[in-house]
Parts: sequence; structure tokens; C-alpha cells
Amino acid sequence: MRKTILVAVTLATAVSALAAPASAAWAADHQAAPKTGGSQTSPLYPNLGNKGYTVDSYDVSMRYQPQDEKAPVEATTVIKAKASEQLGSFTLDAAGLDVTSVTVDGKTAAFAPDAAKEKLSVTPEAPVEKGHEMEVKIAYTVNPQGGGRGWIKTGTKTGFAVAAQPDGAHTVFPCNDIPSNKADFTFHISVPSDSGDIGVASGLKTGQETKDGYTTYQYKSEHPMATELVQIAAGKYKVINQPAVDGVPIRDVVPADAGNKFTYALGLTADQLKWISSPSRLGPFPVETYGILAADTTASQPFNFTGLETQTLTLYNPSYLADKTDAKLIAPHMVHELAHSWFGVSTTPKTWSDNWLSEGHANYYALVYRYEKGWPSANGATTMEEAMKIAYGAGDSYRSLYGPVAQPKNEAAVYSNQAYLGGPLVLYALQQKVGQEKFHEIETAFLKEYKDKSASTDDYIRVAEQVAGGDTGTFLKDWLYGTTTPAMPGHPDWKPDVLTAQSQDPAKTLAQDPSIKSLLEGDATG
Repeated sequence: MRKTILVAVTLATAVSALAAPASAAWAADHQAAPKTGGSQTSPLYPNLGNKGYTVDSYDVSMRYQPQDEKAPVEATTVIKAKASEQLGSFTLDAAGLDVTSVTVDGKTAAFAPDAAKEKLSVTPEAPVEKGHEMEVKIAYTVNPQGGGRGWIKTGTKTGFAVAAQPDGAHTVFPCNDIPSNKADFTFHISVPSDSGDIGVASGLKTGQETKDGYTTYQYKSEHPMATELVQIAAGKYKVINQPAVDGVPIRDVVPADAGNKFTYALGLTADQLKWISSPSRLGPFPVETYGILAADTTASQPFNFTGLETQTLTLYNPSYLADKTDAKLIAPHMVHELAHSWFGVSTTPKTWSDNWLSEGHANYYALVYRYEKGWPSANGATTMEEAMKIAYGAGDSYRSLYGPVAQPKNEAAVYSNQAYLGGPLVLYALQQKVGQEKFHEIETAFLKEYKDKSASTDDYIRVAEQVAGGDTGTFLKDWLYGTTTPAMPGHPDWKPDVLTAQSQDPAKTLAQDPSIKSLLEGDATG
């Protein structure tokens, strides 16, 4: 099911009026390690994650057979994982996969799926010793059209793309499906040679071979990846290689019959990349390449979000970008997704409670970009100060509805307005407290320390305290974990209770308030 993604999109519509251009909804989206395995430590998605090992790498091979309507994808995933204890048996996250065989270190292993817990239990021929790096090979078939929440249906009834965030990767390949266990990835996507289909994936293309009627496209990540950030797609696409920007290759993928529908939108990336990677903002691009995948969808099989930060190849609903010729309608959202390359991709939230680090930062820089360009939000805000005053007014309501910024009440709250607007509000408050220069030092120090790693909210607080000193840590803890909205530095007249004072029902109050209602509905032009 795609329940969490769809809920996220509905709640995240609030963002489109500020950071995004006119659009229907925001995206749910969303080693130099140490790589950490184990079960999820956040109370969110408690069934995800597995004890006893840490995954170092995945090699995912998919053979796309469109003629087989029941199981059009025949796949093999090879996992290399280091045991942190002796393992007589272990589990992987897996759901909706028809597993046909499992081996551990080349020897046949017993396996048993648990559909209720979305696990695959594996019992090797002999126990795996502590410290040993085992190789686990799982063969399976899967139907991307069958409703697994990690898949995007494309074309009329064939093709696929992946949208695994937050909890759908294990419906695509067996894995340790938690953001803290980043790993290296290799992909092999095979498609019928005479079909007009191609295969693309996260990372850089490292090979292409045609044999026995199939063409295989190989991609490899140069930076570790969280499972929820994986992109694998097959279908009738064409690859457009744009000029590199400061040495960063730009690779876009659009439907083969798109013509010039995406030319204007894709042409915006270069200037956006130069803007956000400048020394005064986030600095050098942190992964090996960037690009946009405009998924080949049809009116009968749309997906109900705008974009998703799959690593090195951001997934977009094609209707959002197609035939657009006004930058202010799409560019701020494109910057939001681009900013995820730093916050969310290179530096990944350690648990889903830390998701504000990803969405809050992406939206913060999208807002900065919007107002620097002089583009007002749908609610009339023309500056960051005006936008944050609106978000501040809803602060207590958001905390009541969704929980504190870094402590979401439940899975639905992970992608709520608290992440998309409450997150930027925290960053704005920090910037107001310490000044722009120190704020920038905090941001760059955090990104440098956690490049290619996962980081928690407390990690961000620690870095901020080290850089800015004083009571910065206490200040951030109040903003991130408090049940009421703290005073905004420099703005003693701002009141966080202007909405909740009108009603004891925060949801009703938010729906009635004109400025907040415009955020929740997004822009009318869709």
C-alpha cells in the first residue's frame, strides 16, 4: 500500500504555497559511514530494521519481462553484510516478493516469509560467526503493477519506477530498510532488446551489454545510499545529458515520446545548482551526478505527489514539469528537491523522527531561493520574515496536531506541515539567534561531519552548540522537542497562539484560518 506516501502528500500541500510554485501537492518526498544496522530505534515504523548485522552493499539485478503479466520482474539481490553477533538465523525486510531461493555464502539456506511482519527469515546451513561478512543471495519475482508501495506504475500497464520513501524499499528488494544503514549499491536492469525500453538507476552508468535478446544497463553508486533513496526504472525513456555544472554531470530521463515538453524545466537545473552550491550556501555538490526522472505515467495511472529525492535521479510527476515556461511555477520546488542532495541524500536522517533535518532544510533553502527571486507565495508572503510569521502563528497548533518538530506523534506526522513549515521555522529561529554568519558555519560544519552518513537531531544540536556556543543547544532543544512554540528571537510581537486561541480544535482552527487554509490547499492553478 502507499498509505504513508499519500498521507504525506496531503499534509505537505501546505508547503506549496510557500516554497513550491503553483502545484497540487508537495513531494513525500522526501560508506564513509560508520554504517549501522540493527532495528529501528525510532518508535515510527517499528517493524523495520533487523538485528545482528550491518549491510555493506547491495547488488540488485532486475530482468524486465513485460510479456509476463503476473511476474514481469525476475530479480536477484546479493547482500554483503557483516555479522555483529553469531547468527543461527536472521531476518530481512521483505514484502510482496515471491522468493524462490536463498543462499548464504553460496550454500542453500532455509527461508520463510512472514507477510504480517513483512520479514523474510533466513536460516543458513551453519551459523554465521560474529565479525564474518556474509553474502546473502535472494532470488525472487515481483509484479510492480501489483500495488507494492515502493513501486510507481508507469506506461499503460508496463514499465516501472521506484518511490520507496519512507517504508517501501523492501517491497522492491529484500533489505535492511532503515535510513541509518546506508550501503553501496550496484544495479543491473535488463530489458528486451527489441522493446524500445531502457533501464536507468541511481548512480553512474558503468556498462551496457546485449545478450540473448536482452540489453542490460549497469549503474553503480559512488556514495553510500539509504534504501529509501534508491531509484530503478525501466520503460520507454530517453536519456538527456546536459552540460556539466562545476564538474557535476547532469543526466535527465524523460519519456521517449516527450518531444520538447520538458526542455524549459530541465534547463533550469544548471542555474539552480550554481545558486545552491555556492560557498555562501551549501558548497560543492555532495554526490556523483544529478538529474530528473519524469516518470512515464498515464492519466489512468497517476501518482499523487510532485517529486521525490531518489538519489542522483529525482523522481517527478511529469504533469508538474511538462510544458511549463514560467520559472516561478516550478523552480522553487525544484530547488527543494535539489537541496535534498545535501540534506536527505548525502546526510540522511538517522531515524524517521529526524526527518525534519531533510524536509525542513530542503524547504528552508527553497524559501530563501523564492524570495531572493522576488516571487511571492500564494498566501501573499513576499519575504522569509513574512512567511515565517505565518508559520509561527500556527506553531502551537502544529505541535498539538503532529507533535514537536523532532518528535512526530505517528507515521502520518513524519511528512506533516510540522516537517515542512515547522522545520524551516526552527532554522529561521536559529539564524535569528546566532546571525547569518554563524548559522552558515553550523550548516557547513554539520554537512562536512556527516557527509555520506546518517545523522540525528541531537547530532545537529551538538554541532550547533560547538560552533555557536552559549545556550545554543538548550535553545534548539526547546524548539525541536518542546510542546509549545518558544519566543522568536528578534520578534517579541509574534504570537504562537493566535490560532489555538480561537478554537480548542487545532485542526478546525487551521482549516478556518485564511492564511493557513491557503497553505493547506496549495495554489489554485494546480
